[in-house]
Amino acid sequence: MNNGIGTALIVGIGWLMSLCFHEFGHALIAYIAGDKSVKDKGYLTLNPLKYTDPGLTLVIPLLILMIGGIALPGAAVYIDYRYVRNRAWMSLVSLAGPVFSLVALLIIAVPFMFNLWPDTHGWLYASFALLALLESVCILLNVLPIPPLDGFGVIRPWLPPTVREAANKFGRYGIWIVFLALWFVRPLNELMWTTAYIMISYLNIEPAAAGDGYNAFQHQSYLLMAVIVVVLIITNRNKKTA
Repeated sequence: MNNGIGTALIVGIGWLMSLCFHEFGHALIAYIAGDKSVKDKGYLTLNPLKYTDPGLTLVIPLLILMIGGIALPGAAVYIDYRYVRNRAWMSLVSLAGPVFSLVALLIIAVPFMFNLWPDTHGWLYASFALLALLESVCILLNVLPIPPLDGFGVIRPWLPPTVREAANKFGRYGIWIVFLALWFVRPLNELMWTTAYIMISYLNIEPAAAGDGYNAFQHQSYLLMAVIVVVLIITNRNKKTA
């Protein structure tokens, strides 16, 4: 297998799986907290097609990553907070996403932490190093206290109703404001990536290897994106005709 194609497949598939694992965390805690509707909606699964608008919430994050952007969080689950027991559980539902992302990062990091890689200079090593870096960025973004990110979701139940209402209106644009700020404001961009590199360094992952993985990913990611888009179109068409 071509190294670039192999990296694109590992990073693309791994990233989609990690997004689903993140959302599964939200759904699982919501179910425990009292919202049984997440089971009926099919959210207690790792199937990316069960999450809302996979074309927009799964493909767009990959597309932005391809053109040199940041690892935007994707996917989404609808939680009916009317059935969640109390404010503490509401906060836990939001916190579950970043926690599950952290678990995913630690799973990816196991071979690095215990020096299980036979070749620390190969494309496979670089691919998983990049995947760990992206997972770190996702965690950092999600814990920001900005709607609609999970960091804000943790504190949202404790805010006055007027503040929550204003945040709901702002939430439509919050993630894009964060993206534009990180794209155009260089100090913020550098702070985010530096922090992510420090995170993976503590997990015994070589930052330079993640950079090598990113270069290989970009060279072949357009082919991967084309395949994903075709699969999503065919699957959505089949769902509509079923």
